[in-house]
Amino acid sequence: MKRRVVSIALVLAGIVIGRWTTNAPALAQSGRDAGVAVTAVAAATATAAVPEGQPRYLAAMREELTAMGVSEASCEATDSQRAHCRLTQTGSSTNRDYEVHLSYSDVTDTIYAYVDRYLVVTSESAHADVVMRRLMELNWTMLMGKFEWDPTDGEVRLAMILNTDSNFDRRAFRSTVRALTSLADRHYGELNRLNESGR
Repeated sequence: MKRRVVSIALVLAGIVIGRWTTNAPALAQSGRDAGVAVTAVAAATATAAVPEGQPRYLAAMREELTAMGVSEASCEATDSQRAHCRLTQTGSSTNRDYEVHLSYSDVTDTIYAYVDRYLVVTSESAHADVVMRRLMELNWTMLMGKFEWDPTDGEVRLAMILNTDSNFDRRAFRSTVRALTSLADRHYGELNRLNESGR
């Protein structure tokens, strides 16, 4: 009788252990889902905490620029869904100051980052064809960023776009600002020389 009781107990223990090990992945997944839910709630709370009448991520942009050591950035809401930041970044190799603009929109869910008046190349410029050709060659090779040209006044911009449709990626924001300045500095010497002399 004792053997039968012990055998039944062992079988029941095996069933319990089997069910526990079988269900362990599901239990772990439910724990992860709970963590995701908590994160989602935290994100929603953070968004809800934005002052009324201001774009969602304007405060976060200010915080990140401060964390990057950009002390003189000017960031303002232009309306309830748009904001604009202006800052100056100095190139490490040229020591040139670049005026960087960050135009943020809740309508398009983007931050349009650009270096203002990087070059001026009008249609009548003596070396416009050479400069434009080189700009297009560079655009073809760059994974991040693009050169833009306004034919009405000859302004050349170096621009990048950061998407904010799902969230505000702080690391991507910092990388965008740094990469924009780095690219501007890397190509300025060559492009300015081509613009002035054609060679």
